[in-house]
Amino acid sequence: MERGSEDQLELEIDTPRWAIPLQASETAVGRVVRYKGAWGGRGSGKSHEFAGMVVEEMIADPDCSVVCVREIQKSLTLSAKKLIEAKIVAFGVSHLFRVLKTHIERIDGSGMCIFQGMQDHTADSVKSLEGFKIAWVEEAQSLSQRSLDLLRPTIRAAGSQIWFTWNPRRRGDPVEKLLRSGKGKREDAIVVRANYTDNPFLPVELLCEAKDDLENNPDGFGHTWLGEYENIGSKVVIPAAWIRSAIGLAQDLGLEITGKKYAALDVAGGEEGGDENAMARRKGLELTKLSTWNGLDTAITTQKTARIAVNEGIDEVYYDSVSVGEGVTGEWASMGRRGEQPDNMQFFPWSGGDAVLNPEERVEPTNPESPLNKNQYHNLKAQGWFSLRKRFENAHKARNGKPFDADHMISIHPEIEDLELLEEELSQPQHKPSGKGKTMVDKQPDGAASPNRGDATMMVFFPVQRLRPTAQVFL
Repeated sequence: MERGSEDQLELEIDTPRWAIPLQASETAVGRVVRYKGAWGGRGSGKSHEFAGMVVEEMIADPDCSVVCVREIQKSLTLSAKKLIEAKIVAFGVSHLFRVLKTHIERIDGSGMCIFQGMQDHTADSVKSLEGFKIAWVEEAQSLSQRSLDLLRPTIRAAGSQIWFTWNPRRRGDPVEKLLRSGKGKREDAIVVRANYTDNPFLPVELLCEAKDDLENNPDGFGHTWLGEYENIGSKVVIPAAWIRSAIGLAQDLGLEITGKKYAALDVAGGEEGGDENAMARRKGLELTKLSTWNGLDTAITTQKTARIAVNEGIDEVYYDSVSVGEGVTGEWASMGRRGEQPDNMQFFPWSGGDAVLNPEERVEPTNPESPLNKNQYHNLKAQGWFSLRKRFENAHKARNGKPFDADHMISIHPEIEDLELLEEELSQPQHKPSGKGKTMVDKQPDGAASPNRGDATMMVFFPVQRLRPTAQVFL
């Protein structure tokens, strides 16, 4: 891409597709950009791109001063200084800069680029940065709330911006709450995701490392290479790599999709803009469709779900019957009294707090050493999520040419609505032991939002019919 400065210097700079939105001066809603961010895994080129952006800004404005910060800056060898110096050389603009031991100065201007650790600053010392136009926070996942609170009001010059690059660690980290809050996108920010798969300049050595982790370290692959949240102690139920293996699996392997159709509904409240309803549909081994909506009370949601099921030839619907889901139970009964239930259609309540299915059977039926379901799982929710885990594990094996159980596998249609959000939600739940040592599932670690899409997917692949209080059937 060609870019020119005020004195007509023209540069031709190769820009990866993921970084193009960062060049905008206004956000999608017309607000002046205050924050820019790029998050994702290793090998994406985030640091290289932002180092180049620093140089471009200082070329265009000789008086532009930039501070590159980290939470802890013990040595310049750990900073972005070498990377920025390399970009100056690569762009052929060494004649515009004076590279010194501790910082970089702009010739024919007052601009400079310095490198500092926020942990070393106090409320008084940070005032020295007030005149800086740009602050670039490297490794922003490590930035403390104290440091962020010091930095934001300090970078206050007209038109100033704060940039962040990071590999997500936990949902509760300050940069996550600032730029990726569950409340929605900031209107004054441009935030993009970048992974090694988006880097057109990726060295072959890094590609080999990523492929090796995908095969041999699936639990860590999602965090390291895809920017997924860190799995503390590998407690994630379904590794992100397994989920990605299932996307388009049936199409890629030429598998014929046969079998019965099911639907499952994760019920939300009726508030506009709040928690969403999620309706998953399945045919045989494939998750075929997934829809979400909010702002409807449970009566309207029940009627809508029934209409969708009729239109798609589905006669069994499973729904989360706990809490607000009780409204579906009531409306379905009311539809029966009014003669409005579609012919041959059944709605089955699904409660994660119920006792496990087939309690006296072993988790691995062919392994005599495997524990009994009643001794392994705390409740039906944990059993359902681990059943889904097994399906994704087999999908990953199939994707990589290893032996797999075709009867207990999952394929996700590649045109599923909001596929990226579904991936995130499926990899969100974590497992932990109960007080009695049984496996429990925490669907909302670190205060994350409820994984509605994930729950609906789990239920549609673990359709338990509660025929009577003491009997259950798994299909």
